[in-house]
Amino acid sequence: MTIFSRAITALFLAILFLLLAVSGGPLSGWDTAVASWFGEFRAEALDAARWAAVLTTIGGAYVTLGSALVGTLWLLVRRMPRRALLLAATVLLERLSVELMKDGFGRPRPEVENLPTSLAFPSGHAANSMTAFLAIALIAVPAPYRRPAILVALAVSFIVGATRLVLGVHWASDVFGGWIFGLLAVGLAVTIGERSAALHLEAQHDIVARHGTPVGKD
Repeated sequence: MTIFSRAITALFLAILFLLLAVSGGPLSGWDTAVASWFGEFRAEALDAARWAAVLTTIGGAYVTLGSALVGTLWLLVRRMPRRALLLAATVLLERLSVELMKDGFGRPRPEVENLPTSLAFPSGHAANSMTAFLAIALIAVPAPYRRPAILVALAVSFIVGATRLVLGVHWASDVFGGWIFGLLAVGLAVTIGERSAALHLEAQHDIVARHGTPVGKD
């Protein structure tokens, strides 16, 4: 993508994020309808709720931060310190931003049992899983394996976000907002990495033909 197309995409996502922030939540008919449907689903499909409780931990701090730490150490072992710094900074700053936005928007969660103590928008599990796993795929994974890694990262993040709806601890707009913010965070990180020469996302055919920057270089 060109810088212009990236800017247009980022602007569209940012506007959509703000629309979800100001129009979603307990006063939104769409959000409450989705929450009601998932409440009925949860009551009828107890096994699904149990599985959701297990799978949602993938988006928790232990897994996302642990995965980012492994990716950062892997890059350091491969003598790619700038990529390692970019990955670590992306994941940590995104998490901090999510917590600040939760307090800033102040949206209450749906009323269900065993609610987390933090506020609702955006969903931390959705945002943090999207950021951590997609950033690892783009920054730490070698070019020949990058495309499947991106697909896996997106799939895992979508599953994590869906579990928040099944468990009833977030509004749908929280989850969509989390995914969008994660995409924005990773997009910004990749752009900064490319502009600063810390990151070069080589096309796979360039690597095979040895026309691009070798995978092992920072």
